[in-house]
Amino acid sequence: MTVTIRQAGPGDEAAVVRLVREMAAGEGSSSPVDEPYARRFLATPGSGALLALDDDEAVGLLSYAMTPGLYHAADSGLIELLVVTQGRRGEGIGRRLVAAALRLFREADCAEASVSTGADNAPAQRVYREAGLTESSLLLEVHFGD
Repeated sequence: MTVTIRQAGPGDEAAVVRLVREMAAGEGSSSPVDEPYARRFLATPGSGALLALDDDEAVGLLSYAMTPGLYHAADSGLIELLVVTQGRRGEGIGRRLVAAALRLFREADCAEASVSTGADNAPAQRVYREAGLTESSLLLEVHFGD
């Protein structure tokens, strides 16, 4: 079986929702994402998602955003989330998704790419570091609502 990576689009909402919810459940949480929100996200300029597919089955997802940045006078690429379905981890699918996102950012003339991940998420940190990302700042955040 060959895993292919492509841009998510109309008709992929259910797969996007399933993978995001799987990621949240794996972290002992839940996500309110639903198909209408996934549709809106995928249609928003500068936002998108890459799907890793094995035949027609989605086995991985990377969502991203490209936002204008004043400092560099260019867009910045942000990897928002990365998930590979539980039974397919360790096959290099996440690495391929990250490489595809970085290629997309370069082709869009982004000045930089960034990602945040849990301080205790060693597997994700390893994937990002192997792709050339380095620890260069501290992320501070606050969550609103539930």
